[in-house]
Parts: sequence; structure tokens; C-alpha cells
Amino acid sequence: MNFIWRHLADKDRAIRYAARVALEWQHPAWWENTALDEKEPRKAIAALVALARVSNKDEFHRKPTDPKPDAALQGRILAALDRIEWSKLGNSDRLDLMRAYTLAFTRLGPPDEGTRRRLTAKFDPLFPAQTRELNAELCQMLVYLQAPSAAARLMAALRAAPTQEEQMEYARALRVLKTGWTLPLREEYFRWFLKADNFKGGASLAGFIRNMKNDAINTLSEDEKTALKPVLEARPERKSPQELLAGRQLVKEWKVNELVPTVERGLKGGRNFERGRKLFGAAGCAACHRFDNDGAAVGPDLTSVAGRFSVRDLLESIVEPSKEISDQYGAVAIRKKNGDVVTGRVGNLNGDVLMVIENMFAPNDFTNVKRQDIESMQPSKVSMMPEGLLNSLKEDEIQDLAAFLLSRGDRNSKMFR
Repeated sequence: MNFIWRHLADKDRAIRYAARVALEWQHPAWWENTALDEKEPRKAIAALVALARVSNKDEFHRKPTDPKPDAALQGRILAALDRIEWSKLGNSDRLDLMRAYTLAFTRLGPPDEGTRRRLTAKFDPLFPAQTRELNAELCQMLVYLQAPSAAARLMAALRAAPTQEEQMEYARALRVLKTGWTLPLREEYFRWFLKADNFKGGASLAGFIRNMKNDAINTLSEDEKTALKPVLEARPERKSPQELLAGRQLVKEWKVNELVPTVERGLKGGRNFERGRKLFGAAGCAACHRFDNDGAAVGPDLTSVAGRFSVRDLLESIVEPSKEISDQYGAVAIRKKNGDVVTGRVGNLNGDVLMVIENMFAPNDFTNVKRQDIESMQPSKVSMMPEGLLNSLKEDEIQDLAAFLLSRGDRNSKMFR
């Protein structure tokens, strides 16, 4: 048992996981009190997770004949978790602590009213946190506790979120929130679903978003449904790349040679990771590219760009996208026998039909071209990536965006010190 206990705080997350699983195979009577009394935060979190897991089944596997959740044990677990000081934890341990609280509820039942109020007061000041991952855990907890401030605060976070993935995290959590709404906030929330129709993903994405909206509608009163009827029944509009980026004003038509020394100077330190992350969405990058599991996948993944591109290479690929076009992402120009020209990437071959993606901002919209109608087909000399994406950014914004792209998602990089 001592061997298992020691490894609950190992630096290697995989070893901590293995130790926790090994602990769960021991009879809880041997270690329950030790878990509840543990003072070292990392050991305590892992041990309390194990205790919650072995004390009851999750709701999807729980049978009517199973014992009811032990409210007294839940109170002891929550008291032990409350003793862990948030300010002394790193980001990884904070995530584990939030998941331990979540497990205490999913396995042992919802909190009583007094506990709900106490935990609402505990978690409410912690949002927003520094990282997206921690914000995702906190927002789910605030909604679960039906915090009075959750509607306004999470809508503000949804409004500011730069990528579709982060926006969906907030929208998914908010769909079951019943308290704290005003009619303008409700309207803004449901208008988000019109915007989400432009999101890109797998074939099931539209269905998932539709289910989220239906869950949210089920929380409305009849009066609210009547007041919100125009937005609930509104039809979404597809937007072009120019319309999606139209909110940003022209700053300057930047050239590679003037940007290289500016960016290299900026990368020496003092950059703002969070602003760079937000600009990744605001400048249109996330509409086609993935970075650290965010963004679309119609263009190359940019997470490892630091290992493949110099500063000049990176800037050239953004400012002059047609200078060098990858074979993997290049477009073709198809001249039809009737004189029409279709330019884009061939997304699919369906028998004698080429399904061409003309707009990378709408990769699921195909233009069908029959083989017998083709007069000629050759590589396009123009990149599918639009030019001028940096022209709406100021000098220090470009420095922050470049630092973000070259950081591999590490906010602790020396560039941000």
C-alpha cells in the first residue's frame, strides 16, 4: 500500500494514473481514512478521486437495486477537497481538483442547498482562469451549481472566445442553465447558433449543435419562447471569407522584409500569449488551420510550425501565400468546354464527377464538375489562402500572433516572459 500511495504524487501523469487504478483495486476500508486525511494536495486529489469512484457507480451504470449514494461520505470528500488551497496549485493540479469535485457529484449525487451555495461562492471568483482548459471545467461547474452570475459571465466568455471549439464549450454548458438569464442574454445566446452554422467539422457537427439548441429551448418558459420566436425560427446565412473578416479595419499593407526584423525583435520577450491566441481566431487563421487542437482542418496543422519554419518562412507563407504552394493543399484550375473556369481543391471523386471545394471557408460546399465537360485541368498558381490577413493587425499584434504560432501552445515560453 505504501508503494501505491507514494506514486499517487509522481511527476509522471501516467504513473499517477496507474497508482490510482491500483489503489481502487484495494479494499476501501484499508485506505478510506488515509485518503480523507491526506495533506499533500496531489496525493489527496488522486486518492479522493479513487474513493469517489469505488463508492458508487456512475449514473449510466447504476441500477435501481444498487445502494443509494452516501451523502455523509460525499460531505467528507468535499470537506477534504475544500482543504486543498487553490492558490498553491499549478494548472495541471487545478484541473485534477476540478474533476475530483465533479466526480464527487456524478458518483455521490447532487449537493444540498447549503453546499451548493458554499461551492458557488468558492468557484465564482475563479472564473475566468488563465487557460482555456480550466475555464471549460469552471464553466461546467458554475452551470451545474446554477450560479446566479453564470449567464452573464459565460456569455461574455462566449462572446470573446476566438475559436469555434472554445465557443462550443461555453454554448454546450449554457444549454442547461436555468437561472440568471435576461431576455437580451437569451436572444444573444440563440443568435450564436446562427453563427455556428458557419462552423466546420465532421458530418455530425450540425446535428450536435442542433441538439444543443433543442436542449436550451427546453429550458425556456412559454413566455420566453413567444418573445424569442423570431430568433428561434431565423434561418442561418452562409458567409464568405470577406464577410467573416469584414469587422477588422485596414492598418497597413505589410511587406515581408519590413516584418521580419519587427517580429524577430518581438520574439525576444514580453509577448502576450492570450492576445496571440485570440488573434489566431480574429485574423481568420482558425477558420482553416488547426493549432493545439483548436481550429478547422482544411489547411495544414500549424502546431508544429516552429520546427519547420523560420520567422521569414512563416511570414512569407502568410503575406505571400501564392509564392510557394504545397502540393498537398494546392488548387486546380478546371476549364470546362463551355468556357467556365472552376478553381479549387478536389475534395472527392464520385464516379465521373469531380467534387471541387471553391471556398475553403465552406469546405462542405462542393461544385460538381463532370469529367466529360472538362476541356483542361492544371495546377492553379493562386493559393487557396487569401492574401492580406495581416493587413488588419498592428505591429505589436503581429508580434503576439507570431509568438503564439511559434510557441507550440506553450504559454510558459520565454517569448511571453
